[in-house]
Amino acid sequence: MKKIAEGDLLRRIRLNRKRLSAKMYRYPDIFNKKYSASWPGDWEGRCILSLTSLYFALSGYDKDQESVLNQLDDIISHLKEHINEDGYFGNIVNDEYLDEQQVSGNSWYLRGLIEYYQISRSDEILSIIKSVVNKFIYKIAKFYEHYPISTREIGGVGGHIEGVIRDGWLTSSDVGCAFIMLDAMSEAYYLLRDDKLKEILIKVIDKFINLDFINLKCQTHATLSCARGVLTFYEATKEEKYLNYAIDIFKKYINYGMTLDYSNINWFNRKDTWTEPCCIVDSFILTSKFYQITKDDKYLLLLNRIYLNSFRMAQRNNGGAGCNTCLIDNNDSIKCYLYEAFFCCTMRLGEGLRFVKKYSSFNIDNELLVSILEDMKIYGNNQEEISIKGDIYNKEKVRISFKNIKNNLRFAVYLPETIGFSCSNKGLIREGDKLIINVDKDTNLNIKFTLNTHIENNLYFVGDMLLAKRNLELDEKCFNIDNERYYFLIDYSKLKNKKETLKVSQTL
Repeated sequence: MKKIAEGDLLRRIRLNRKRLSAKMYRYPDIFNKKYSASWPGDWEGRCILSLTSLYFALSGYDKDQESVLNQLDDIISHLKEHINEDGYFGNIVNDEYLDEQQVSGNSWYLRGLIEYYQISRSDEILSIIKSVVNKFIYKIAKFYEHYPISTREIGGVGGHIEGVIRDGWLTSSDVGCAFIMLDAMSEAYYLLRDDKLKEILIKVIDKFINLDFINLKCQTHATLSCARGVLTFYEATKEEKYLNYAIDIFKKYINYGMTLDYSNINWFNRKDTWTEPCCIVDSFILTSKFYQITKDDKYLLLLNRIYLNSFRMAQRNNGGAGCNTCLIDNNDSIKCYLYEAFFCCTMRLGEGLRFVKKYSSFNIDNELLVSILEDMKIYGNNQEEISIKGDIYNKEKVRISFKNIKNNLRFAVYLPETIGFSCSNKGLIREGDKLIINVDKDTNLNIKFTLNTHIENNLYFVGDMLLAKRNLELDEKCFNIDNERYYFLIDYSKLKNKKETLKVSQTL
């Protein structure tokens, strides 16, 4: 099955692509030490990963893909001039202590290399990947046995090295960021099937799940990146306990790290902080994978709520991603906290957009389910073509066209039960939060939606869209509740500029 992004998702992908075409994300500036002096490999790795992600997100648009690949190839061709003799960023690891931020940064670098290899199939890149595993991961594995659980300094948006060696670690204020490496380790294992790496993964996973990461005040982004690594290890081994570990970590995140608008607080037990789009991206990917694996509809609802209320709202009008204030029980106001985290979140947004496209539909049990109902085209293995135009919340209607249908197709669309619908085709029926039809010939569905407000936990929703009062009327979509005007959360990507973004205030 092949998917091509259209409409609003394509707009977002191209907006992020435009931002990532800036000079600082290109050779030679990408290797400027000022961007990652205290995070070796972080800037470079996130950039490579984001560009590979945009390459996949832009499938079906050859010129866009060619532009991205040219930028990538230019970076990769100069890579060896900036990595050490063992193939990674920063100093060669010694036996005395380990720089936590070097570990975290090189995780993104290794992830980027692995994704670039999926495009290039370059033997040279594969050789570097193996070198990083053999000469970096093998060497750092023993340090995880003594990961420090002492109180850390309070960090800022970018995080910093504390300057103190604890139990063999030069620790970071981004508590737990060493476990981001689980993400790259597991992807490397998925690719290489290296037995020694597998044993390392088992030990590092066991170490993390036995940490009290909530009271340790771990960074939520680091925690979910770790959870993604655990889930990837499950996908590679099919050992059920690793799926359960990942689900358990995510449950704790929902209970102690997620905000009312489905964003995140930056550290557990630090509610006076800010959201971080890196973590929002992690949460979307995890939720989508959990649905694909478990088929549990609660994840279908959650992936929509994360995407609609949090993921989209993190993107700015320049295409990058920024941080907002945390919407929690004792704070009912959302404002822009940082216009753009160009050094991390802007790049992770590229990866997120790739997976929004991937998980906008699922093939499960001979059923094609559209999970995010927005403009797209889907091509089946037998030349079937499904075209979707419209959406639920803004246009309140959608047209779905089926062409080249040769066999019976069970087709489903996710639609919250609180939203009404009408369709001239009587074969379209509701089953809970899904509209379902069996398609056996070329046909069109014209569906209209009725938006109704409802209350959950004293919050106002329309379907999966959270409502808030705000000081800026950007659109006409307004809901009058108790003589007050409520709107969907602001789409920062559609504002005019940074100045307008900083003025917006929203209240529940």
